[in-house]
Amino acid sequence: MLRILQLRFGEMPARSTRRKKLLLISSSLTPISLELTYDKILSLAPDPGTAQRAKSVAHAQRWHTLEGTGRSIWGTLGNPADPYRTQVDFQGPGFSCSCPVRRQPCKHGIGLLLLFSKNNDAFRVVDEPPEWVVSWLAGRDKRAAKTEEKAPARSTEAEMALAEKRKQNREKRMFQMAAGLAELESWLTDLFRQGLASLEGQAAGYWHDLAARMVDAKLGTLARRIRQLPHLMSQADWHEKILSELGDIYLMVKAFQRMEYLPDSLQDDLLGLAGVNFKKEDILAQSGLNDTWLVAGQTETAEEGNLLARRTWFLGEKSRRTALLLEFSWGGQGYETAWRMGTVLNGEVVFYPSAYPQRVLLKSFEFSGRPFDVASGFSTLESFAQKYAEALAANPWLSQFPAFLENVVPVFQKNKFVLVDRQRKQLPLLISENEGWKLVAISSGRLLSIFGTWEGETFMPLSAVVDGQFRLLHFAGQENTGATKREDDGAF
Repeated sequence: MLRILQLRFGEMPARSTRRKKLLLISSSLTPISLELTYDKILSLAPDPGTAQRAKSVAHAQRWHTLEGTGRSIWGTLGNPADPYRTQVDFQGPGFSCSCPVRRQPCKHGIGLLLLFSKNNDAFRVVDEPPEWVVSWLAGRDKRAAKTEEKAPARSTEAEMALAEKRKQNREKRMFQMAAGLAELESWLTDLFRQGLASLEGQAAGYWHDLAARMVDAKLGTLARRIRQLPHLMSQADWHEKILSELGDIYLMVKAFQRMEYLPDSLQDDLLGLAGVNFKKEDILAQSGLNDTWLVAGQTETAEEGNLLARRTWFLGEKSRRTALLLEFSWGGQGYETAWRMGTVLNGEVVFYPSAYPQRVLLKSFEFSGRPFDVASGFSTLESFAQKYAEALAANPWLSQFPAFLENVVPVFQKNKFVLVDRQRKQLPLLISENEGWKLVAISSGRLLSIFGTWEGETFMPLSAVVDGQFRLLHFAGQENTGATKREDDGAF
């Protein structure tokens, strides 16, 4: 029987337990209120580091201007000649700042809201916001209105015509994809015949041209994977990683040729890997899974260009399911919701179609303050390996496998960190040396329960339960340190 763990969250600071109503009266005497506690404001930060740094700017003397209306507050700070412009919209809330930090809300936005929560007298009430605030709020209103717009009702004939057009477009795209995959298969067989050594010394244009042809064939996801191959070749064991990646791609090519013989769910996986996206409205139209969910882990990675991808993992209390919420942020616009690790919520999630469903969309949710019972862990590494084998059999392209491992101890041996269970089976960890020693110190030789993801060769620990309390092991932004460093280096 799996051991049931109850996560008990530490006591809040005294000031955070007192609810404080944020109230700002505009000249029209229309009150806009937002009930937030000190701790809830800090939970809006994208990571603990940003929350901590926000406290240093939550002082009126740090700001040149502090103003607001019944809807929003804003301020300027930093270099007087070219200050940072920070603004908070109570409807959401929403944040924006002109500082160079890509991840929003930044420390300035959180700090501004913290300052307002404890000293709203420092803000001057104005009738008309400055142009940069008006423009930002108008953009938010426009996006919100666009989301709420409903398509006009169509006649039966129009619906049939639209369905026929979609069918034609799909057939055209499938034809283009098949042609692109045939070209890719020819390239792969030539490469295997010549040997991987023929890739050494290839110019950047070689990879760019191949990726561009995949883009033309509507295979954008494969194009991105091809563009990443030169980065693998810069590593010491590049031939093994290149061979593994090309093997996955070749399996995709052969599966696509026999798609009509595959189960419908695996066809959905294959199309998703090829770059075919599902519409959110179609996913949300399906019935979902209601449960109590724990925010158990989170990572953020830098994709191509200015695109960031955030992966948040949820554990279901009754269903014992794991769910992955994948979100994207372009150009530092931030994410819709700041998920604080260890948060419990009641909600309905809808899984994307897959032979081994993981990714979800949140249909509805509300936060909960009650404890969470974890009863979905693996008591041994052997049972974990068996379940992973079953998942891989269902979806051979499974890139991440989430797991809650019970009764394990982190150990450093033979120049690497591993998890050891009671049967002395081992699991290698994907963790930095600094974080690895922190995990060893947290354990102090005791058995832990750790949540993380198996990446194919190593296990990335994301969180742990220590003496009944939830502990974060992996910060969401640590794969992308550039933005954090720019913020730390700034004077403000």
